[in-house]
Amino acid sequence: MKRTRNLFVLASETAELIPRTLEEMQFKGINVSNVDQEITTSDILNTYAQNKSLICANISPDLARKFNPIQITIVSGGSQKFLTPYSRPCIDVSQDIAKQFEKIADALDCDIGDHVSNSSGLDGIPSIEKCGYCQYLADPTREYAKTVYQNEDFFAFTTIGQFILGYLLIIPLEHVMSIAELDSRRKQEFLNVLDDISYILKLTYHTDNILVWENGTGNSGKGKAKDSIVHAHIHVACSHLDEKQIQGISGFPMTSISFEDLSAYGQHSYLLLKDKHDGNWKINDDPSLYIPRQYIRQLLAEEHGIPGEEWNWRKYPFHERRIQATTDIYQALKSNWNTLPDRIKQNTQILMSTF
Repeated sequence: MKRTRNLFVLASETAELIPRTLEEMQFKGINVSNVDQEITTSDILNTYAQNKSLICANISPDLARKFNPIQITIVSGGSQKFLTPYSRPCIDVSQDIAKQFEKIADALDCDIGDHVSNSSGLDGIPSIEKCGYCQYLADPTREYAKTVYQNEDFFAFTTIGQFILGYLLIIPLEHVMSIAELDSRRKQEFLNVLDDISYILKLTYHTDNILVWENGTGNSGKGKAKDSIVHAHIHVACSHLDEKQIQGISGFPMTSISFEDLSAYGQHSYLLLKDKHDGNWKINDDPSLYIPRQYIRQLLAEEHGIPGEEWNWRKYPFHERRIQATTDIYQALKSNWNTLPDRIKQNTQILMSTF
């Protein structure tokens, strides 16, 4: 898993190259200091508290010794040296500065997030015609796809990027950006659906450990990348991870809320977790906090010892495992049909009729 909370320091024999370079360092996971600002310990720690990295040009020797920064040399039109054992990483301002910085961060295993050119790309709710989930619902052949559960307000299917078996998404039929936008009736109905989906996963994969989370999109869409899926979807996966472990790993402060009060948190994007031990809900909707893409999926991959970026559904769709998960659930329901709650029997007919 790539590191956040890094300190980058730029240096150049040509002083005027530094401001130009800093202007191009606009990434979602980066705070950029003023070229004349001398960084303090407080600046660094405040940035790290946002789960971001800091990039600057002026740092005292004492702070450099304390924080061990990544130093980058800025040149213009020279022969570019890139991450050799004998030199600092180097950026040539005569070439694409942002792309060079992305390569340096990637080589050093640092997460700097999307460039601003791909961030904050949404201006309100995308149209239904451009929504993958709405198009899936409109597909007349979708009953032969991966839906395992549906009622009048929600459906659930095995997610693309099924890098672990036992991973479903719960999705409202209405084109909303987060569960926070649902009214009280549908919030209660969602909790019923969540109970049913958890029951199904526990039955299928013989586990009591279910992790539930939502990467909620704020009602303005601000801060989301242009290629994000923003139709609300809640992740439900078999996992031993719990809310306290995630908070300990991430360092993200989480606030306890009642599910009914979630509506108050729809303005900004948020991370919502359900505590599997006490059933309470925890949230962080701080707009200054940097949460890497597919962050909880990355933690799941680490939990299961899955290498590389197999957590990234865009690169690794794992269609065959998605089919396997659907089949697993079908077989578990069929084998236990006579003892299933009536609500589950009713709402899984779409799955049972496809086999």
